[in-house]
Amino acid sequence: MYAQADLLNIYDKNREDLMRFSVSIVGDFSAAEDVLQEAWMKFSRAAQKQQFDEPVAYLRTIVRTLSLDARRRMQREMKYVVVSDSESLEIEDTVKPGPEQEALARHELAMLQDALKELPDRTRQALLLYWKDELGLREVAHELDISLGQAHAIIKDGVEFCRRRLQRQKH
Repeated sequence: MYAQADLLNIYDKNREDLMRFSVSIVGDFSAAEDVLQEAWMKFSRAAQKQQFDEPVAYLRTIVRTLSLDARRRMQREMKYVVVSDSESLEIEDTVKPGPEQEALARHELAMLQDALKELPDRTRQALLLYWKDELGLREVAHELDISLGQAHAIIKDGVEFCRRRLQRQKH
């Protein structure tokens, strides 16, 4: 089997590439970090039981699987928040949460609305077009008269800002 130092060396040498790979799937840096931590633990446990022909490929497969799981989980969580016509967010009424969950969701919603208010006008507008109007990136770019790459970057930055803001306020 593998010595722990050898496993750590494999992980350290490939961590940056694995992080980029995970971020490309989940679209979120902090979620990718969580994926890599979990991948390390799975990889380390598996390596104690068996020898791998291609340990880097095995580790990459673990990262891919965990990243896809994380992305699906994030997508499920986002289904419960919708944008209303008044440019404010509401909780979708398809799930009947208990009073504690509803209070927590309303608090998070208020934090998200505050984060949206802090964004530059064009970024906020792009996010609302993307979330509320459910426009694709090309349509957002057309509406704002910007390139597709700019639309992607603006939306990505806006979403990332909102995520960081929510995470910071939760802790």
